[in-house]
Amino acid sequence: MTAIFIAALTIGIIAIKTIWIRTEIHFSRERVNAQMFKTNAIEALIIILQILASIYTPIPKTPFNSAIIFTSIVAYIIGSILALWGRNTMSKSWGIPGVHSAKQNKLVTTGPFAFSRNPIYLGFLLLYFGYAAAILSWLIILRIPLAIYFYKSAKKEEINLEKKFGKEYVEYKSRVPLFI
Repeated sequence: MTAIFIAALTIGIIAIKTIWIRTEIHFSRERVNAQMFKTNAIEALIIILQILASIYTPIPKTPFNSAIIFTSIVAYIIGSILALWGRNTMSKSWGIPGVHSAKQNKLVTTGPFAFSRNPIYLGFLLLYFGYAAAILSWLIILRIPLAIYFYKSAKKEEINLEKKFGKEYVEYKSRVPLFI
């Protein structure tokens, strides 16, 4: 695994996180707090650990490494696009994950929300799992708690959205899958 390849993927994540933080500051000052910085610090630590594992204790080479890397990069790119597209579609309706935002007065069902009820969560899962798999880091297992957190947050949001939007949300829920 070349250092340039790892650096390029890492810079991509830094760029996405920078865009994310800037839009949070612009649209939702309620999220700009110590929790946000703590979450980003944990993400940075996991990425550093994954890089170190990839360099010093890489997954053994197999005939499938090229296919794994290619598929992982595709997941990374699709995840990046999906998360940013979902965030942009949410616009001012954006709120704290797992908690219904009082400013959301309309159910968002367009853009990526027409295919997934949680395209942002799905996007970040694809991005982070794709990143870890692309750099052949066995510390991909550190992403499992993220998947659990997103699942629990999505279920909590469903309860809040059903209370807020009633039948409209129930109908949307019956048409569109939770993630995929």
